[in-house]
Amino acid sequence: MKKLLALLLALTLCLGLVTALAEEHEEVTLTFGSIWSSESEATRAPFLKTLEEFQAEYPWIKIEVDWNEANAWKEKGDTLATQNAMPDVFYWNAGGILKEKVDMGQVLALNDYLDDETLGRLIDGALANMTFDDKIYGLPYTNACSVLYCNKALFDANGVKVPETWDEMLAAVEAFKAAGVTPMITGGADRWPTNMLGDILLLRFAGDADLRKACFKQEGGTFKTDGMVAGAQALADLVAAGAFPDDVAALTRDESEVPWHNGEVAMYVMGQWEAGNLAALPNAADFIAVPFPAVEGVDSAKAFMGGPAEQFCVAAYTEHPEEAFLLCQFCAEHLSKNGYLSGAGLPCWKVELTDEEQAQIAPITQQIVAATNEASSFLLWCNTALEGEDSNLIMDETLLLLQGDIDGQTFCDDMESIFE
Repeated sequence: MKKLLALLLALTLCLGLVTALAEEHEEVTLTFGSIWSSESEATRAPFLKTLEEFQAEYPWIKIEVDWNEANAWKEKGDTLATQNAMPDVFYWNAGGILKEKVDMGQVLALNDYLDDETLGRLIDGALANMTFDDKIYGLPYTNACSVLYCNKALFDANGVKVPETWDEMLAAVEAFKAAGVTPMITGGADRWPTNMLGDILLLRFAGDADLRKACFKQEGGTFKTDGMVAGAQALADLVAAGAFPDDVAALTRDESEVPWHNGEVAMYVMGQWEAGNLAALPNAADFIAVPFPAVEGVDSAKAFMGGPAEQFCVAAYTEHPEEAFLLCQFCAEHLSKNGYLSGAGLPCWKVELTDEEQAQIAPITQQIVAATNEASSFLLWCNTALEGEDSNLIMDETLLLLQGDIDGQTFCDDMESIFE
């Protein structure tokens, strides 16, 4: 009875403190532009948890979330930016896609709101893809990467080796095709999922240095190297080998993942957030995550596409910049941990986990952590690093490869136009 009374007293005091804090501040309402509108999105649950945590700590700041699907938000955000109507806080990609909005005057520089203690809680290099002219325009919530997910149960049932080299990848495709199993899947209609596969092939065949110079349009950058042509041709070769279903170019990401999650597809290249989706499946134990296979003679086996590639930003014209920064910073840091615990992402903020929290990390997420702990580099995805029409061009050209309409040489010839 005494324990119950003590608990009730503690709760009363906490509620009183929250009420008192709220009464000290004028109520503010902030709009938040978000993706993860679908209940199936791995990041949705940890994001909602993060918003609840924020609301508990800052009860006088109300949040109105505008939920969107990722591609729809990109188009909507582009339209809102032309009207100076971006939400107070919003999700956006880093790199060239972010720089477009910075150059338009849409994004608030956060330097004046960030102190050394807060910056010290970020991992090294976390802000590289969202800093321009020494000004910080966003705070990341995840250290992203793309990996090769494999249905190990299908590999074992068909006596196929999980590929560690490109030759073994081609052999696996051939073996699954002969066994009547779909070797690979991607969402061609949404374009960006196919780019994840195209990017990692360019990285493996051309190496980080050459691909980095091309995608960031640095001095000496070009797509017309033997490695670039070979990487683009590798995707064309997968298509020619029958790695994908015939309608793959017309499938959205969500549609393509239905047979994958049902255990009907052997391999899938996707971001680290897919681990959260797989860990929640009844057949979760069937899946593993491995680095994309290496290419003989190219020192790129431990290079990854990704890095801190997504962040939360504050609109340059928000009427409540201090509160908007609070929301931006809180969500970035707390989602970094909550997303990690749920399997939706790898943290880019330094997190301390209890033994109980560590035990929550799914085995497939631990596999990704182990692989990326040995990473030699992280390179921002090409369609994110490039700006505007250049970004659209590489997605369009990669889709043409998936459709079997061009070969690797044509892809590289067409991409060279970005340097003109």
